[in-house]
Amino acid sequence: MNFNKRFLLVTLFLLSLGQVFCQMIILSGPEKGSYSRFVGDIAALIGEKNGILLENGITGGSAFNFKMLNDPNPNYKIALIQSDYLNLMKAEDKFNNTDKTGSLKVVMQLATEQIHLVAIKSSGLTSLQDLKMKRVGIGNKEQGSFATGKIIKERSQISWTAVYVGFDKMLRSLSTGSIDAGLVVGSAPLDMLDFDPRVMVDEFTMLELDDFNGWARFYEHDTIYGDDYKWLDKNTPTFGVRTLLVVNESKLTSEDKQTISVIKSSIIQNLDQLRSQGHPKWRTVIIPDEPIAEMGKNAVVTKTTDPVTADSKDEITFRVQIYSRNYMREDEQIAINDKSYKIHVYSYLDAYRYTIGEFTSHSDATELQYSCRESGYSQAFVVAFKNNIRSTDPDLFK
Repeated sequence: MNFNKRFLLVTLFLLSLGQVFCQMIILSGPEKGSYSRFVGDIAALIGEKNGILLENGITGGSAFNFKMLNDPNPNYKIALIQSDYLNLMKAEDKFNNTDKTGSLKVVMQLATEQIHLVAIKSSGLTSLQDLKMKRVGIGNKEQGSFATGKIIKERSQISWTAVYVGFDKMLRSLSTGSIDAGLVVGSAPLDMLDFDPRVMVDEFTMLELDDFNGWARFYEHDTIYGDDYKWLDKNTPTFGVRTLLVVNESKLTSEDKQTISVIKSSIIQNLDQLRSQGHPKWRTVIIPDEPIAEMGKNAVVTKTTDPVTADSKDEITFRVQIYSRNYMREDEQIAINDKSYKIHVYSYLDAYRYTIGEFTSHSDATELQYSCRESGYSQAFVVAFKNNIRSTDPDLFK
């Protein structure tokens, strides 16, 4: 797609009006997908307010965006990418001794995307396990669902035949019987699945997903609700993946870095407006809680869910934060390097933060942090607690 010509024309027009502070293309995804909607929301509500010209770069999807971030073209600096796709590319870098992800940095996590597995209702398919020996459309190689389908197939050990069919042709392929099910990853409701059941030739159904054979270890439990689509008559359990706003740091000028910082802070500051005026899944965006090195010197404290005892006064402990969620699940455990850890949860910035381990030494916690990252928790970092209260006092990390 020719972004350059369109971007230049818009830029020249706004420059003539003297309204442009800076300009940037954000690579999104297919026109009827959630990525395009999210970038459109950011451009309309954030860019205009801050005097930034943001263009919604319609693309094939996460895989295409990853390729463009690694392309020498300096215009492609920032994009939306599925978290599982980025993690898969990091694993491939490690396996192949390459460095395609070395310059890529996650600016922030955005909304959750639900894994949609759609089939014709008359097929009788109801669950992931029913797909054994079936033909499953998993998108094309430009789309992040291609990677998600690969991960589900390999880890669940359900032997299906993967068919590479893009989102624009998936529903037709289902109707003609050339595929038995179609996998689409995106934030519900998706425009491509938002149709009136009264005009449907065939009735569709949504397959339920469970963590069969542990394939969903790094995914979030999620739900596609019955009112997300007019043709869906019940809530469907599934799993979610995060939309990531990613930049290639090697392409950024000092002005670019300032612009991206403004975009990030503006999303956080205007999250209520985005939730009320933008895509419904803006409500799943979590305000980031970042490592102390990135948080500056402003100390903040947050209470954990654990009680403070008389014996714990002035006690400093360190834990490793592995992820954040909009919901709290209790009594969970995870395994890191074949060792089981109980998850401790605390609330901060309107989200639940999940941590493991408990150390009196920062260096010991750092070792566990490295192990967590090697085990797939790429955003893991060390957090400090004083008397079971979260603290970002920089002196605790020295």
